[in-house]
Amino acid sequence: MEITTQPRLQLHGVDFVNVNFNTSNPYDDNAPIDLNVDPKVFYPKDHPKHFKIVMDIVLSSDSFFELKILAVGNFELAEDLPEKVKKGFVNTNAPAIMFPYVRSFISTLTSNLGGVTGHLMIPAQFFKGELEELPEED
Repeated sequence: MEITTQPRLQLHGVDFVNVNFNTSNPYDDNAPIDLNVDPKVFYPKDHPKHFKIVMDIVLSSDSFFELKILAVGNFELAEDLPEKVKKGFVNTNAPAIMFPYVRSFISTLTSNLGGVTGHLMIPAQFFKGELEELPEED
């Protein structure tokens, strides 16, 4: 097996810029949990090779807890990419590369909450379609 590095798309880290957790009762393991993941893309005008995936995550269970996370993945693309390849990296690959970091963060956070939620492992997510682009002022 040969393993190589992907030089055309680089992740420079994931920042968890806002984490908000509210609880009203200790979680009942039988209660359903809702997961909403809403990724968007932001292209900084001053860095044309860079882009950010802004992921808004809400994990909740009625009458028990709500966890809201705003995570930002910082990416860089090679300059010489065809537009079709660039769109594939931005819309599919980048969110898929970033999501395991979000998943690990949620797992670690909830495992440290003791009996409040217990250890939560959210399912893997698959990303298809075109991401909404965030305007400069957002």
